[in-house]
Amino acid sequence: MKNISKILVFMMFAMCSIAAGELNLYTSRHYPVDKEILKDFEKESGIKVNLVYIKKASQLIERLKIQKEKAGADIILTVDVGNLWKAASYNLLQPLKMKELDSAIPSHLKDKNDLWAAISVRARVLAVNKSKIDPSTITTYEQLNDEKYKDKILIRSSSNVYNQSLIASMVANNGEEKTSKWLKGFVKNFARKPQGGDRDQLRAMGNGQGAIAVVNSYYAGKMWASKKESDIKVMKDVELIFPNQSGRGAHINISGLGIGKYAPNLENARTFIKYMISKKAQKQFAEANFEFPARKDVKITGLMAKFQDMKFDQLSLTKIGENTPKAIKLMDLASWR
Repeated sequence: MKNISKILVFMMFAMCSIAAGELNLYTSRHYPVDKEILKDFEKESGIKVNLVYIKKASQLIERLKIQKEKAGADIILTVDVGNLWKAASYNLLQPLKMKELDSAIPSHLKDKNDLWAAISVRARVLAVNKSKIDPSTITTYEQLNDEKYKDKILIRSSSNVYNQSLIASMVANNGEEKTSKWLKGFVKNFARKPQGGDRDQLRAMGNGQGAIAVVNSYYAGKMWASKKESDIKVMKDVELIFPNQSGRGAHINISGLGIGKYAPNLENARTFIKYMISKKAQKQFAEANFEFPARKDVKITGLMAKFQDMKFDQLSLTKIGENTPKAIKLMDLASWR
């Protein structure tokens, strides 16, 4: 009898495992919080996550283009709307078809064709060395082409997708002609040849170069929370400016996801998305990486909490993706390398 009971328990466990199944997650995100959330998801759902990490989003997209259904991608998770737009334009995604997304995530943070949605938000901000420049005198991105900021601006290269999305948003908001003219003055104000990542811009400013670093907000959070004394010292003189508060608001970008075109575990993919937009996961995902939740009804704590109520650009992120090719062309014409 005991053996029969054991067999029944084993069969029930096996059936539950089969019912829960698996999820194939392709991601280019590299943050510790992602692993924590995946463990929590597995524990709560019983779904095993098969993680495929590819460092660069461009390489992830290229792999899926080549492998197609052989990749078995259920979820594609990456940073920057430009990458999600590319995945959609290459027909690598399928419609999400989830009412839960409609009620939880604002429309401008979702693809107009329902192919992807944001799960976290970050702003492209200005980190100002307040010992060199009065932060209150800078209120917009558009001011940065003023010749008084010559040799003051630190920024990554034009090949960086965050910068491409920023300029694409300016094309969408201001038009090609105005953006082209602005870029020529902006590039002339660079303190050095664009190089390194966002934190490198902040560190260069700390070493005496420039006075305004264009960075993603969460990198500033990471620097403030750094265990390196040198990074903490750099940030003592830094004030973050969220531009265009009297107008459209600060430019934002996202971490987002979509369901693979050939997803073999479709319902598990939707279960994962439901989990990622839950209040619990939204708070955990945003706070741990110094980002902002995609949901408006989730409030964060910690270093970035005071910035959560800043005005953010409500421009449809789809338009940023659509304008990225134009932005890249204009950046090249302005000799931004």
